[in-house]
Amino acid sequence: MAELTKEYLDKQLGKLATKSSINNLDKKIDNLAHSVDKKIDNLAHSVDEKIDNLAHSVDEKIDNLAMIVANGFAEVKRELDVRDEVAALNRRMSRIEQALNLKN
Repeated sequence: MAELTKEYLDKQLGKLATKSSINNLDKKIDNLAHSVDKKIDNLAHSVDEKIDNLAHSVDEKIDNLAMIVANGFAEVKRELDVRDEVAALNRRMSRIEQALNLKN
């Protein structure tokens, strides 16, 4: 029976991790952690570039929209100025017609 117990213990002890296997596992974990950190850094850099490009694109679109709106307001102002001129000319024409007794 002592032989069976010794064999059993030897077999069970053989399943335990050794210092060498733990060191190898530790190195693998460190390598994996370094690899994950590097990938995260690359992704973060990529995201930062995309955000910068998006911000630049949004700024350009805002500038273009502002220019379109400004041009639209300038056109409306020109139209209003012309209407004011036409109204002033109509008033002058009415006075001229009255002065010349052209209107019945």
